[in-house]
Amino acid sequence: MAVINVTTGDQAILTLGNTAPLAVPGAPGSMVVPFVQDITINATPGTVRYSTLDSTSSSAFTTVNENSISLNVLVDEATMFGTANAVNSVIDDGLFVTSSNKTEINFGVSVTGTGTTGDIYISGSGFIGGLAPTASIDGAVWLSPMEIIVNGELTKTVE
Repeated sequence: MAVINVTTGDQAILTLGNTAPLAVPGAPGSMVVPFVQDITINATPGTVRYSTLDSTSSSAFTTVNENSISLNVLVDEATMFGTANAVNSVIDDGLFVTSSNKTEINFGVSVTGTGTTGDIYISGSGFIGGLAPTASIDGAVWLSPMEIIVNGELTKTVE
């Protein structure tokens, strides 16, 4: 069994773009979200449970997937509030404005590398939500949860 090791620092990287080609890991002009503390890819089908009188157990069937990407990040000023960029509007607007404007974005989550031949990444499109920057006396930096509410299906791609 092959284990995917993320401790090398070149995996589990979130890349954002206003177009699908800009969200490919390693693509020029893409936004790589820095300082990701943890990331979770949720590919969860909805379920409906029901019971019948002739069975002692309930039954279930699946419905549409409720996909999302959730993570925690250390807040970076340029990433959160934007920096001038004519190619990628996500970089130009930053995460905060992209979220508050409800702009659909494209994303790629690198699973086995940073965009070289044979690397696997998961991609899709969706909306940024869940930003809630917090700071405390114990941790003198701003941290924020973040979620990408996926619009559609997640796709596995091999470079």
